[in-house]
Amino acid sequence: RVAALSGDAAVCGSSEETMLLAAGGVQEPTLFLTASATGSEAAGKQPAPKKWRGKLLVALTGSAAAGYAAVKWHQKGIREEAQEVHRSAKELPIPTRSESLARLKSGEEFDVLVVGGGCTGAGVALEAQLRGLKVACIEQEDFGSGTSSKSTKLLWAGSRYLVQGLVKLFSPGSILHPINAVNDFCGTWHMVMGCFRERTYMLSINPHITSWIPIAVPLDTWIIWPPPFNYPPAALGPLTGMFIFFFKFYDALSCWTAPTSYVMSPSRAQEEFPQMDGKRMKYVSVFYEGTHNDARTNLAIALTASMHGAAIANYVEAVGITFDDAGVARGAELIDRTSGNSKPFKVKAKKVIYAGGPFTDSMRELSEGKDVKKIVNGSGGTHIVLPQYYCPRNMGMVDMMTSRGSFLFFIPWEGYTLVGTTDVKTTPDLHHEVPEDEIQYLINECEKYLSPSLKVRRRDVMSAWYGIRPLVSDPHAKDQSSVSRDHTISHHPTNGITFISGGKWTTWREMAEDCVNQVVEKDKDFTKRAGPSKTLKTPLIGTGATADCPDGYSKSLAAHLSQTYDVAFDVAEHLVRNYGTRAPEVLKYVEEGKVRGSRSGLYKHYPRIYEGAAATTGYPYLEAEVRYAVAHEYACTPADILARRTRLAFLNSTAARLALPRVVQIMAECLGWDTARQRLELEKAEELLAKDFAGPVPNKKGAALRTACAADVKDIFDKLDQQKRGTLSQDGIQTASVELGFPLNNEQLKSAMREMDPAGGGEIGFPQFLMWWNSCPDSLDLERRMAEGPETKELESGPAPVQEVKEEADLASMLSRMDQHLSSPSITKDLRRA
Repeated sequence: RVAALSGDAAVCGSSEETMLLAAGGVQEPTLFLTASATGSEAAGKQPAPKKWRGKLLVALTGSAAAGYAAVKWHQKGIREEAQEVHRSAKELPIPTRSESLARLKSGEEFDVLVVGGGCTGAGVALEAQLRGLKVACIEQEDFGSGTSSKSTKLLWAGSRYLVQGLVKLFSPGSILHPINAVNDFCGTWHMVMGCFRERTYMLSINPHITSWIPIAVPLDTWIIWPPPFNYPPAALGPLTGMFIFFFKFYDALSCWTAPTSYVMSPSRAQEEFPQMDGKRMKYVSVFYEGTHNDARTNLAIALTASMHGAAIANYVEAVGITFDDAGVARGAELIDRTSGNSKPFKVKAKKVIYAGGPFTDSMRELSEGKDVKKIVNGSGGTHIVLPQYYCPRNMGMVDMMTSRGSFLFFIPWEGYTLVGTTDVKTTPDLHHEVPEDEIQYLINECEKYLSPSLKVRRRDVMSAWYGIRPLVSDPHAKDQSSVSRDHTISHHPTNGITFISGGKWTTWREMAEDCVNQVVEKDKDFTKRAGPSKTLKTPLIGTGATADCPDGYSKSLAAHLSQTYDVAFDVAEHLVRNYGTRAPEVLKYVEEGKVRGSRSGLYKHYPRIYEGAAATTGYPYLEAEVRYAVAHEYACTPADILARRTRLAFLNSTAARLALPRVVQIMAECLGWDTARQRLELEKAEELLAKDFAGPVPNKKGAALRTACAADVKDIFDKLDQQKRGTLSQDGIQTASVELGFPLNNEQLKSAMREMDPAGGGEIGFPQFLMWWNSCPDSLDLERRMAEGPETKELESGPAPVQEVKEEADLASMLSRMDQHLSSPSITKDLRRA
């Protein structure tokens, strides 16, 4: 009630209030709100103040502030720890290959002999050496020549494993066996958290060979069907924002040590990723993973082990295992494969460890005989490299729902576009030809999210390679349910040999630590002498201080190198990314008198390996790197230089073959090869490069997948249509089939003409030919079976019979793909009519 008060005549609400006002001597009119005479009754009916809401708000705010402070403190701690490691690290001289080989032949007894020099074997050698054990490590070919140099170049924390674990945990089947489901998820959780730790180690402690890369996840529909991971609720992921929340959860698991994920609208996606078909996107989620140059990282691990005292050598093969009277392995018989007249020699070791990846079974044959039970299955993966204009320089993309239900990455790497991988069951082979069908499958999948104006062609494939990942079981595990979900470590009960296999690139250090921990625990002498693991605080070579870089690695090192040596900045960046603080040492191997001024006059021109296209292709590899690799990085063959010291063969197989003679010439100068040896090395390298790497010209031998890119078919059709009539005759169709790699015999040609030209006019238009060519039933059947993944079985080689396409789904799928990638409306209209 409002009362007008004037002097001491005011009367309001209660006698107490009246007395107070009168005592105050209020002289001027005032408005005063008070309760009525019945105010106390009304007050009794009103709800009491909800103090708990305020307390809850304060608690939530305080928790958020504390969490934010904890995250910042954690991030600061990681930065400061990395900076301290970089400041305290020192680059020490690395023994040459000849010095390491002499030590292996000296008769010295080692604590551990590691057989295998991939990332796992080199990691085990580094781990054991830093813990105080004497280590020898050998590799039958080059470091990383098997699986470790043929990865997708990512250091990722296992987002796919986490999703699969969550899907399995919340699937209906887990209700029946909840304890097993929880235990299984706990194992996955432990593995994923280990991946986060290892990724942080690589990106923070070794910044010169690693970097962060944003990866876009395009979503072009609100409801995905079939659902991702065969989990029906995930079909609503784009609509509900499930993917956005998942990537934020993914950020949180790493304590935000990686740049945070975000969402791009279709318009922003077109700006950031113009190669993507942004117009049909609903939105694009972006998250971050690490990337690296895998072969160079493998080499850095091996050379770091050598720098700290391990006797390590490549091209040394174990041809036998030596045993004591009790049948326990005590060393191996080795042979140096770089010399044709080398004699076997023996190395003594208290412990032998196999680290052969997919080739573990062939190692086990040395100690267990040819009839040893196979425990490794190979999973083959193909990667292709496309020109740089298929992908932004600073952003990648992943398709989480390919036609096979697997992940397909589309990322910038070394200035070009890397696409992969496939997943097909195969037999382990160190030098496996690249299946043409797998290349074509990757090209077809590339078109799914790219802009229709960007037509992927087979001749755009600059290089392609095939790597084999091991899928391993432990033959000596008592309880197979306890076998590691990420890698396998097995101890032979009688001969004492341990093998380690499986895992992935991100966890190389964790695998090595796990292996050495188990080896030390099983040996009383090792338990007394071996210290704790140090690798988590040990940087790889190229981080520590040198005479030329007394302060160690810094982000400005490339600029410093460019200014000091007048080298082009792209070359300086390349040198720092691959050699770190040792980059100035590489430039000291530049041949005198060969450095000249550039055309622009801004910097000096240092001779490059592939000089013919240096100005246009951007390959920054210097001839000085060949000399440095021979002197300090154990390079023994031209393939070592072109494939793993530089990555030219992985980026452009044609350029690698053109650069080969010059590489052989430089290596001959360094190693004293005579003319006959040069010819031999040239022939061996040509054969190896031809087998290990595919290029822009397809090799259809053994291929069964006839489906071709629309752009490739159109190019061949137009080339044969010299009169520009838009049609081809029967002879033209015959020639086109030869050009496309699947020549038609006379019977098949006549049948094809009848199907494409029912009216008998004798001329075939491009739409009719394209649809007929890509509608081969055997190819469609192969595509379906390839989509099944590892169980794929290839068709027998040879031309596929021409048959009628009877399944409407196949036609619909083809037409949908053609609609997206044929820019001419008239062609699309004719296709529909056909």
